[in-house]
Amino acid sequence: MNRMLLGLALCLLAGAAMAQGSVRFGNKLVTTGDGAGRVMQVAGKPDRVVQLENDYSANVGERWEYYQPRKTIQIIFHDGKVSDIEEVYN
Repeated sequence: MNRMLLGLALCLLAGAAMAQGSVRFGNKLVTTGDGAGRVMQVAGKPDRVVQLENDYSANVGERWEYYQPRKTIQIIFHDGKVSDIEEVYN
């Protein structure tokens, strides 16, 4: 029973570690927690910026999109910091 709980705890910790996103642009890395200035230094100007809104149409963040061959990199900002990174393959 203790081994099962330990295994479950390790799986949950691994999932939390994987939630920390990162993406490579050349030989530099953008990670969750980086500010917009750092992302601009590493990745350059985004190809598209989408304003993110809540149910009441209030701005809650931005999604910066970078178009690359065979994929789009989406960097989501909340409170001026990277909160999530997604790679969408075309």
